[in-house]
Amino acid sequence: MTSLGLNAAGATKAELALAFRAGWLKHVGVALGGASGAAIVLGAYQILRSEPEKSFALLEAWGPVFLVAIVAIFVVGKFLDGLNATVRESFTVIASGLQDSAAAAGRTADALTRLADQGGRQAEQVERLAIYAAQEFPQVYERFDRQDAALGKLAESVNAIATHLTAKGGSDGTGGT
Repeated sequence: MTSLGLNAAGATKAELALAFRAGWLKHVGVALGGASGAAIVLGAYQILRSEPEKSFALLEAWGPVFLVAIVAIFVVGKFLDGLNATVRESFTVIASGLQDSAAAAGRTADALTRLADQGGRQAEQVERLAIYAAQEFPQVYERFDRQDAALGKLAESVNAIATHLTAKGGSDGTGGT
């Protein structure tokens, strides 16, 4: 079982590199958001400075819907930023759970390997006992054969004594006593 490498030492390889991706995306988002906001503010400032009457006329022509749209874009941007943070946190929690699961699977594999090794040792002990018993059985059978022969001789001797006593004692059945 140990040849499978289940009990190999070392950390589990269930790490996810979310920190790099999330950090990279965050920097790009901040750069694009900051650059876009700066471009809009700078463009509006340039228009207001160079041609104030046209810019107020444009603002008056667009009306309050333009200002509401700008505020809505800002609010939606903040909402999406919060959603992005929530999704990032969710992926972090999922990655942590996967790491814990991988570590638990590693511990389970180690425990199963130890259990298999223990079972292997017990199987080896049973095999040794079986070999020992197989080696001892012929000697046990030889002892039984010798005991059978000795009991056979003893039975013949007892029969011979009984026959001798019966023949010597006569017909009264007392056996000569």
